[in-house]
Order: sequence, then structure tokens, then C-alpha cells
Amino acid sequence: MPWWTLGFGSRPPTLPTMPVPTALTASVATVPGPDARFLPKIDSWQNEAWGYYDNLGEYRYAVEWKASMLSRVRLYAAELVPGQDEPVRIDDPNHLAVQAMTSMAGGVSAQSALMSSLSTQLDVPGEAYLVGEVIQGAERWSVRSIDEVQVRHGAYEVTDENSVQGQLSWRPLEPNSLISRVFRSHKRWSFLADSPARAARVTMRELEMVNRHILAQYLSRLASAGVVIFPDEITFPTKEEYADAPDPFVAEWIEIAATAIREPGTASSVVPIPIKVPGEYVDKVKHLDFTMALDDTIIEKRDSAIKRLATQVNIPAEVLLGMGDVNHWGAWQIEEGALKTSIAPDAELISQAMTVGYLQPRLSRSGLSNPERYVVWYDMSELAIRPDRSANAFQAYDRLEINGDALRRETGFDGADKPSSDELKEQALRVIIKSAPADAFSALSLLTDDETLVPAMPAESPESSPQEQTPEPDRTAPEQGVPAPVPAQVSESRTERLLRQSRAAHAVRFNDLGRWEILHPASCEHHAYSCPYTQKALKSFPPARPGGSGTYVFTLDTYGRLRVGDRIPHLDASTMISTTGGLNGHRW
Repeated sequence: MPWWTLGFGSRPPTLPTMPVPTALTASVATVPGPDARFLPKIDSWQNEAWGYYDNLGEYRYAVEWKASMLSRVRLYAAELVPGQDEPVRIDDPNHLAVQAMTSMAGGVSAQSALMSSLSTQLDVPGEAYLVGEVIQGAERWSVRSIDEVQVRHGAYEVTDENSVQGQLSWRPLEPNSLISRVFRSHKRWSFLADSPARAARVTMRELEMVNRHILAQYLSRLASAGVVIFPDEITFPTKEEYADAPDPFVAEWIEIAATAIREPGTASSVVPIPIKVPGEYVDKVKHLDFTMALDDTIIEKRDSAIKRLATQVNIPAEVLLGMGDVNHWGAWQIEEGALKTSIAPDAELISQAMTVGYLQPRLSRSGLSNPERYVVWYDMSELAIRPDRSANAFQAYDRLEINGDALRRETGFDGADKPSSDELKEQALRVIIKSAPADAFSALSLLTDDETLVPAMPAESPESSPQEQTPEPDRTAPEQGVPAPVPAQVSESRTERLLRQSRAAHAVRFNDLGRWEILHPASCEHHAYSCPYTQKALKSFPPARPGGSGTYVFTLDTYGRLRVGDRIPHLDASTMISTTGGLNGHRW
């Protein structure tokens, strides 16, 4: 009993009968027996196509681009459901069809390699063998070209993976191995294979000949620089070491040329050789060039051949010609078109081949009723390039029309990027600092663990706290940004005091030498050292001199940073406390 038709477990419930799906563009045939009559013969055009695949870079690039695209297509088990445009994916991991596809080839990575190999085979010779075998108790899947399978002594043989170049060896397959021929059917003769390379051979021949012509021109220039003809009447002075040579001047010239080749980076390699000849012989010295002149039109012929080839292989022409003249929206459209016209048909062909050649026979032997309702289908989500909808996603999220998961999806992120509770708290505090200045000190204190920045407490109205009503402002205070000081409250807490000090008006005075002193209001008289201004000045002061001596407005911004404001022309500092760090005035 073939291993690939063994069951997976108990017989499932009977399912309703579904119509058998018809093949799309796929052709698959499970080889009936080890008989050479069932093996297709290698055609001459297939050998020629393989030759271009090995030697013609432009064609090789087109084939490999498509193979790379198909390697990102994922296969899965699906169910045919009436009324649906496509088969519906089966999500139950215990379903026999899901288990069959999960175990095939050992998982996603091996299936990706199978897809890539099948793509190359379908685009070059147009056919291949999908081989499944059991080696030392483990399933092994491979894609074999038609050159790698033969029948000998009544058994199938495949090329041995340990073969060396020039010594091809074969090994027999086990009798219960799965051998399915996957091929792109010819539209006239359905049992023959076909591929885009068959019709593109003329163009590839032309391109190969043009490349050879260009290479021959370059080689002809490298092979010889021609000859220089001197009249026999001309004699040249030579060095003594070349006097015994048949032609001393030629011997010396060859040695100079050899030295220039050995030392190409030296100045002597580019300095011309000076010689003197009689004036009557100057125009008699000639250089004959044996190399062929490089034909500029040959480059145009090569470009023309590449353009024709780009329209004949089964990929978007822009992929082979390059996308230098295509903007990002055009590139997206090219990729989307490639998925629909180039990748999807081949993915359907391979899916159909694996459905008929592997999945349905295995499900039938497993005892599953109506196995024809289950198929292999494909997922191209890893290749799909969708338009940028991030701007619309932000607007919908701000209007509470989508959730965070949808926003992350449209902006290229996933659930792992969702902020944790601590990260969300930090972000919220930063928003408070930017948008709510009254609560900025509280948020900044929580972010930095700085005790000098105290939580901002809402100011109580005079009606709710008459004993803490703000007294009338001191009319002697300046009008340029420094309000009158607020006297300290006897019963206030340390937090309340620090908050009041941070909000109280301060000033800073610079002398001609650039030294500074902080001018505190009278409310800081007994707590000048612990004042937030003093503590911040110890860490991040003095600042750059603001432009001249004098007194300036001194503030703490919403981020707890000291700022020097406008200059105060006249300030009565008689009631203010001065702290200067020991330079002059009040000492800490």
C-alpha cells in the first residue's frame, strides 16, 4: 500500500456530496507504473531553453524573479463551498486535510523550496516531477526535472544527490513512492508540455549573438594594439644594454612597455616616449590598428532584443527592463498586476497538481467521505502590496471609528508593538506635559523621580478656602513679567510649598563679569536652598549670558528647565532674597 495514501486516524462523519472541481490551467498526471512509455521524451527546444537559462543572464533573471515570488506563496487546505468565489480555508488544526498539508514536505520552509523549484521547471522546460518518498522512516519531497527520472529494470530511478560532476549516478525509488508529472499543458496537444521559453527562443538567440559580438570587439582590442611602422632610414639612439639586440630600439621599446604594465600606477607608465627623427620622416611613421571599431548601433540592438524578451517571458516587462522611470505608485501597480497575471496562474497550477496528485488520494484512503470537496489553495498575502492607507487610518482612529489593532495593521505594525501598561503611562504623562501646563510639574516629577518638581495641585477658589486667599499683589513689583510675590502659608505642606515656589515670580541678575544671582520673592526667605529654582540652578546653570548685564525674568518651563526671559529695566529688589552660589550676596 503506498505510504502517501495511508490514513491519519479514525473515519470522520459522512459529508454531503460536492461536485468534482475541474482543472484550471494545471495539468498533473500520476505516473501509472514503472514503464518508460509513460515518461515524456526530452524535446530539443527544452535543451535549448536550459542552455539559455544557464548562460543568458537576462533570461535567468526573469526566471529567478518569478521563482522568488512563488516561494513566498503559502499553500493550505481549503474546502469548496457553494456560492464562494474561492475555496474557504479550513481553520480546524485537527481536520485531516489540514494535517495532510501540514505534514507535507516537512512544513512551510520545505514547501517554499518546492514552489520555487516548480516555478523554474514550469518556466523553462514546462514540466517536472513531484516526487515523494520515504527514506529511513521520514517523508522526503523533491522536484525533479524530466532529465532526472528514468526507468530501468522495471523500477523508477532518480539521480543520486551525491553525484559528482561528470560522474552521474542513479538510485532506485521505493515501489510505493509518489511520482506526479506536473506540466504546463500545450494548447494544441494537451499531453505535451509548453512554456514561455519555447516561443522566446528566437529572441534569445539574437540576444546571445549580440552579446557575443560585443564581447568579440572588446577581446579584439585587448588582444593587440596593432603595429607601428617606422621608415627603414630612421635610426634611433639606444642604451648600451640593448646594443647586441637585432633591433636595439625595438628591444628597448618593448622593455619600457613591459615596465609600464608591471607598474601601472607610476608616472612613467603614462609619460610618452620621446624620440627624434628627421623632419622629412615624421609623417612616415604610422600606426595600424587591427582591432574592430566598436559599433555604437550594436548596443541599441541589444537593448531592442532585451525589450522584446521582456514582453515574451511570463513576468511584467518593467521587471526585466528596470523601474527607473516608474514612481512608487506605478511600481505598486506593476506588482499587483504581476500577482494577478503571472503569479496567481502558476500558483493555481501547482495547487491543482497537489490537489489531484496528493491531497485527495490521501484523504480518500484516510476514509474521508467526498474528498473531492477539499483542495489545496494558496495565500499571496506576503506578496500583496497594498496602497498606503495610514493617513486615513489615523483620521478614523481619532474619530473612534477603528480600534488600535486596525491602526497598527494599516501603519505596518502588529500586536507585539502595542504599548504595555508602564509604557502607556509614560506616554500619557508626556501628553500631559505638552497639553496641560497646570499639571506639567506633577507629570514631570513622576517621569523623572525628581522631588524638586512637585505634583501640580488644583488651586482652590477663595470661596472654598478663605483662610488661603491670595493677598493683594505688591504694587511695587515690576510690570514686565514679574508678578508680586505670594507670602508662604504657615500651615502648608512641603509639597504645597514647593509648588508655590515654582509658580512664584523669580528674577536673575548678571553683572559685567557675567556672574549671576537668583532673586527670590520674600516667600522663599526660609526655604531658599530647597527652592526648585535653586536646585535646578545647581544642576544646570549658569546659562549663556543673555547679551548684557542687568536683571531678567527667570522662569521654569513646563519641562522643568530654567529659562531667562526679557530684561527688567527697573526692579525693586529690596524685599527679594538673593542666592548666588557663594559668589556674593546670600550664601547657601
